[in-house]
Amino acid sequence: MFTLIDWLLILGYLVFTFAVGAAMSRRASCSMDSYFVADRKLPWWWLGTSMVATTFAADTPLAITGIVAHEGIAGNWFIWCSIFTYITMTVFFARKWREGRVLTDVEFIELRYSGRPARALRVFKACYFSLIINSIVLGWVFRAMSKISQPFISWRVILGPETFEMLSGRWPSSLLFDNLNNTLTVLVILAVVVAYSTMGGIRGVIITDLFQFVLAMGCSVMLAAAAVVYLGGMDSLICRLHEIYPHRAESFLRFWPESGNPQMPLKVVFIYVGLLWWAQYFSDGSGYLAQRIQTARTPADAEKGSLWFTLACFVLRTWPWIIVALAALVLFPLDDPGRFHPLGYLVAEDREMGYPVLMLLILPAGFAGLMFASLLAAFMSTVDTHINWAASYLVNDIYKRFLRNRARERELVLVSRCCVVIIALAAVVVAGRITSIEKTWKFFVAMGAGMGLPQMLRWMWWRANAWTELAGIAGAFVLSVALYTLFPEVRTEYLLAAVVGMSALVSIAATLGTPPVEEEHLDRFAARVQPFGLWKKRWRTSGNRRVIYIRTFMWCLGSAACFSGMFCIGYVLLARWTAACITTATFVLCLWFLLVTMSREDRMQGAAAAVHKAQCTRNPQDV
Repeated sequence: MFTLIDWLLILGYLVFTFAVGAAMSRRASCSMDSYFVADRKLPWWWLGTSMVATTFAADTPLAITGIVAHEGIAGNWFIWCSIFTYITMTVFFARKWREGRVLTDVEFIELRYSGRPARALRVFKACYFSLIINSIVLGWVFRAMSKISQPFISWRVILGPETFEMLSGRWPSSLLFDNLNNTLTVLVILAVVVAYSTMGGIRGVIITDLFQFVLAMGCSVMLAAAAVVYLGGMDSLICRLHEIYPHRAESFLRFWPESGNPQMPLKVVFIYVGLLWWAQYFSDGSGYLAQRIQTARTPADAEKGSLWFTLACFVLRTWPWIIVALAALVLFPLDDPGRFHPLGYLVAEDREMGYPVLMLLILPAGFAGLMFASLLAAFMSTVDTHINWAASYLVNDIYKRFLRNRARERELVLVSRCCVVIIALAAVVVAGRITSIEKTWKFFVAMGAGMGLPQMLRWMWWRANAWTELAGIAGAFVLSVALYTLFPEVRTEYLLAAVVGMSALVSIAATLGTPPVEEEHLDRFAARVQPFGLWKKRWRTSGNRRVIYIRTFMWCLGSAACFSGMFCIGYVLLARWTAACITTATFVLCLWFLLVTMSREDRMQGAAAAVHKAQCTRNPQDV
């Protein structure tokens, strides 16, 4: 339970976020651009840090604690393969999103495609992302927050036994996360998030994100350090891991699994690295990532912000959580979680609970409240982003586009605020049906696996059309539901590979079996976005082949920099000094070459944009 100083820290943080939302309210009310993309005036480090804060989410440390317990450090390849996704977004698509100047990534559909199929796809994706995808994501985030709060907050004490029992008898079971105590905690926090999100719009969200990232990152490092000190240092942690798990300790500590490891087979990692990264629904930076990119003041800021996000997301964020997960394995052994501490009973049935229980066990008064506030910050940064992002779909791509296309800006902002509340309530209902964050993650990835390839093709292949995406989405959804229902005992990764392969074939078949987009429409798209890749000569920019080569080189540099930077920290923590030196040198060299190349490309892109602007001034019909 919290002491007075813990409560003061938590309440102080909540007051701060509410104050930011109130301060930004008048500015956010000016227009849709102001409410959803901050008038496109933010510097790169604002939008990049905000993206990291959003992905910091309260669910991630819990899920990683469960992954390490079941599959060791190598189980994190499920997350690490996203390095390829985010680097792809950075070097190939960040600039293009910003140059497209759309309010949402779904609006981009009618910029790229035409006719009834484009309109149908826009409506479908707006509803699918805002009401289904978004509700599932927020559902597991709510579930994580309920697990985190369980050891710390008792509403029976706060409200009194009689009031609490009365609520227990009347509360609808469909709105419960495990129990009423956890549910009340999440709903109170959610009310604060909805309040400041509706008032401040995306600018208020991003300003709070900057503070939330610093707080969450600092406290995750603090908890990892406290866990190591509590166990007598890293050497002692590793020794005790070998004592408790004499036959499994090495497999827990491996970055790459052994081929014969039943907990984490090597071929599963190949599925992650070969398929998963390009099959995810945000493979081209779609979703809330595209919304953040649209807030950048220039295309160069969009690219730099995306790179900072990727580096911070993996190089800085990864290891504090893994260290805590290893400490939880020592303090709460798999075969007998209560062997060393009675609090282990909370971890017995759910290894994801190891993270919050460890907080309760080792942190003193004040620090426990600060740590809880940091996870509260991570939770709020994810929720405020997702409800703002989902509302942008309902307002911009349904209400304004099809219902009230002449609505005034103030009316649209008011509707946006109402949609934020509706989406938050929908997510609460979904959260009550989620039990395991890790399992929900993996099913969610399979359900969206049909979107990845079509969304990359629309940028790089002129032949892609609206049916490419519709077929991919429908194929992945049907296949994931069918396969996960029919084969519950098969590893989710193998089912994912089947879903990705079959949905990709369905997408290509639908593309080739339907008419292409009209050439006049593609003329306008090419003039605005300047695509590269498999496009006819009339739509290519000058130096198309050179752009592909340079961008591919940047992709290799960025991927190598992220992986080497992430692994060098891990090798240092595990005292593997030779590997640490090699990966550190690789990180420094790759990052330096990447930044030099980006700077050179930025100058060339600026010159090309000036020429393009002059051409468009002479030929305004091309825009």
